[in-house]
Amino acid sequence: MEPDLGLYVVADGLGGHAAGEVASQIVVEKVGQFITHTVERDRTWPVEYDTALPYDGNRLKAALLLADQSILNDIRTNPERESMGSTVVACLVNADTITLVHVGDSRAYLLNPDGIQQVTRDHSWVAEQVANGILTPDEARRHPFRNVITQALGNGGELDISVREIQVKELDRILLCSDGLSGMVQDEEIWEIVQKAPDMEEAAGRLIAKAMGHG
Repeated sequence: MEPDLGLYVVADGLGGHAAGEVASQIVVEKVGQFITHTVERDRTWPVEYDTALPYDGNRLKAALLLADQSILNDIRTNPERESMGSTVVACLVNADTITLVHVGDSRAYLLNPDGIQQVTRDHSWVAEQVANGILTPDEARRHPFRNVITQALGNGGELDISVREIQVKELDRILLCSDGLSGMVQDEEIWEIVQKAPDMEEAAGRLIAKAMGHG
């Protein structure tokens, strides 16, 4: 988290506790470094620049590509961590514009007094089935394959990095989380906890406690 930059990141490591911690730390560090270094626009771009995306979208997308490569480089040096990887969701806040990027099943939600809306679509097997009308959202939550993801940083395949930009209004809140929350606490419960909390720090603590209580 780098509030001065408007940057917020959630990375959820994969591949066992120790290796997963390494992967998620790499992601957080690399994303933070790249966003810091691209506050000004006068630098050489390390990856292909996507003219269809806004500048902040390109910053976040490039940051994830570099983080992915850093994980793969670490695996080459430390083959005992070959199964490690990470999901990630991150955003850049610029006035009333939020630029979001994610890989895997870490999520972003938009919350306001009217309700809660998931604004990212999981890169997961069950999300694909829901999108194709094969499963309902409720069936997906209970499906034995609900934890099977189709994208992650460090998996060695071609990344499908999802980028979107949303406009927020007064009383809107953005919540970033891993499946440690979304897989344990229903969306409506998340909304209720956030609405009743006096501030977002208190809301985060209550959400963690709720998720751990279900775990």
